[in-house]
Amino acid sequence: MKIKDIYSYLDSTAPFDSAAEWDNCGLAVGSLECDVERVVVALDVTDDVIDFAVEQGAQLVLTHHPLLFAPVAQIEANSLVYKAVRSGVTFIAAHTNLDKAAGGVNDCLAQKVGISNLRQSEADEFLKIGVIDPCTPQEFALRVKNALGGKVSFTENNTMIKTVALCSGGGGDLIDAAHREGADAFLTGEAKHHELLYANHVSTDLFVAGHYETEVIVCEALCDRLSQRFPEIEFVLYKGSSPVNYI
Repeated sequence: MKIKDIYSYLDSTAPFDSAAEWDNCGLAVGSLECDVERVVVALDVTDDVIDFAVEQGAQLVLTHHPLLFAPVAQIEANSLVYKAVRSGVTFIAAHTNLDKAAGGVNDCLAQKVGISNLRQSEADEFLKIGVIDPCTPQEFALRVKNALGGKVSFTENNTMIKTVALCSGGGGDLIDAAHREGADAFLTGEAKHHELLYANHVSTDLFVAGHYETEVIVCEALCDRLSQRFPEIEFVLYKGSSPVNYI
């Protein structure tokens, strides 16, 4: 089995050419022609992930976030890129293409927090809309916290919430799109102060549950799906933690 077989499968389910224009999905380091027996699946490329992949004897690291977002002028000896190249492991990322794909990050987030009847937003390709059993903002915040871990910050304008828009990761700038879709609430991972103020202004409650927490959930789902598709390959889930600490 070759790495290109896994790449082709990912491309068929979450096409790499559907990624955002600014994104850098696909192959970052290595070769698609390499044989593969073991794959590490993780959210990010970090020093610990590279060390783990080497320890596991993996030939491929598959992450959600790309190793590189922009061209680099130098590759210094203490950089992640240098370490990745020296590891001899191939690195592939499925990022914004996986965010919006069927069974991708947004779908996993909706399933995790109990948002059903999911549909694609007409206002933005990364926004999805669904429904929950009616509850108060505080009740929904607690549901999200219990489902994802971490901490949840939120605005509180509506007495009850039923229609929920969502976008995993850094989707705070989609609050206006969520409002235009008629959502009572919008769930995402990150939001800026002015986006929270806007949520109050338009009475679409904004729930901010952490970039890591709203996206890491896809890793286990992806690991399971790939294991079923390629039973002859071992897919190992890297069990990391959020880079954010709270007091």
